[in-house]
Formats: sequence, C-alpha cells, structure tokens
Amino acid sequence: MEKFNERESYLLDLNKILGPKLRKKLPGFVINFLKRRIHQDDINDVIMSVEHYKGVEFFDEALNYLNITYRVRGEEHLATDKKYLFVCNHPLGGPEALIIGSVFHRIYGDGFNVPVTPIMANLKPLAEFFTPVNNLSSKQSRDLGLRIAEMFSSDKQVLVFPAGLCAKKIKGKVTEMPWKKMFVTQARRHKRDVVPVHISGHNSRWYFFLSKLSKFLRLKINIGMLYLVDELFKQRGNEFVITFGEPVPYTTFDKSKTDLEWAAVMRERVKLLAEGNGCEPNM
Repeated sequence: MEKFNERESYLLDLNKILGPKLRKKLPGFVINFLKRRIHQDDINDVIMSVEHYKGVEFFDEALNYLNITYRVRGEEHLATDKKYLFVCNHPLGGPEALIIGSVFHRIYGDGFNVPVTPIMANLKPLAEFFTPVNNLSSKQSRDLGLRIAEMFSSDKQVLVFPAGLCAKKIKGKVTEMPWKKMFVTQARRHKRDVVPVHISGHNSRWYFFLSKLSKFLRLKINIGMLYLVDELFKQRGNEFVITFGEPVPYTTFDKSKTDLEWAAVMRERVKLLAEGNGCEPNM
C-alpha cells in the first residue's frame, strides 16, 4: 500500500485535458456541462475517498466505492508464467477496465497494460496501466504507434478491445462491433497466445439512443462516447461476470484465413463464452 501526498496532481481536471487553446475556444458553460457529463467531481470524490491507495490497489478500492462486484469463470485456463494477449468484448466502456484491472492485480500483480479512452487514462492513480487511445477521433497522437509497439513487446500481460467502440443496439439486440485485425498481427509478431475474454453487461437505453442519433445525423463522432463516464456511475451496485476461455496459440493464425477473418473467428469464440453465465446476452 503506497500513500501519495500530492493529491491535487492525481485529481481529474478537464481544463488540463482540454488544454489552453481549446479552453479559449469553448464557452464556460460548455466546459461546465462537460465536467458534469464526465462526472469530474464524482471521480475526484472516488480518488479522494481512497487516497491512501495508488496503482493496482486502486482498482479494488474504486470498485468497492461504486459497489460493483464480479464473478470469475475460467481462471484455470490462465498460466502465470506466460505472456498473453487478452481480447475482450466491449459492452460498457468503463467497468471493464476496473474489473479486468482487479482480476489481473490478483493473478499478475502489476504486470499488465490496457488501452483505454483518454478520460480513463487521466485517472492518474492508474495511469501506469493504461495506454490512451482516442476513440472520439480518427486522429491519434504521433507516438501512439510507438507506445503500442512497446506495450506488445513488453513482459507485461496485454488486454485489448478489438471492437474499438462499445457495443451498440442493432434491431433491438445489443451487438458487439466488428473486430479489427490488429491483435492478430501483434499476436503473431510478438508470439503471444491469445486468450478470449467475455464480460457481461450493457449500457443504458440513453447511450444507445445517442449512438443512433449520431449515426442518423451523420456525425463523425459518437456523442454517446461523451457519456461513458456517466454510464459507469449508472452501474453502481451491479454484478458482472468475466469469463476466460482457453488460450489460442498464436500459430493458429496462419495463412488459411486473412487476419480480418481470424479476428471475426475470435469474436465469435468470445461470444460463446457468454453461455451459462446467468446473464442476459450482450453480443
């Protein structure tokens, strides 16, 4: 347990995230609205309430604060002496990172890394475990490729959400978005066996409405993404189920299929992991 004294440096500050140039362009009422939507005060309350903790211990304390619990299935498939690439469905946008962090903390200590949204990445007590990926824009920082390469070549366990975006509701059914092929390429390049992971749960009707509205208005971004922290706090008191499947050897991903086709195969394998978890299907 490590206590940190410079508490202000660990608090979420939207003004710092936006930067001076963007702050000048946005009216004050817009910035205040965004602060409410990302629950800046609530998140800082979490940080202040568990200020004696940082690093891996913060995952459990944050879940306790939110009264979010989970059950684990398939842990027997995991070895502690191997480097894996975990691939997971993306039903929620916030609880996944905290739950996975809690499970990995118990199994692997502090040896793991997870790509997350910029807001999650700005949770300073957890920053060392997160690689920020901006899903609100197609433009990424210049050094993102380098950070991703360092992440996969490290000795740490790596978990990715190949869909990139949270699940959407299509024709009345919560559906995982098609998976990108990047993890297949990286698994083969860095000789990491791939572990399929499924997490139960889904976002609110309001989030799905905003996602559909974004598509209807032909917006370049999904405005529902701005409400993902709001969705996190809506999950207070809920229980989730995280299921690990058997590792798939990286040599499986041969030339019999394209990398994109292999990604689709793994997506379906993750979908099957939901069977028997006692929860409503979310893929």
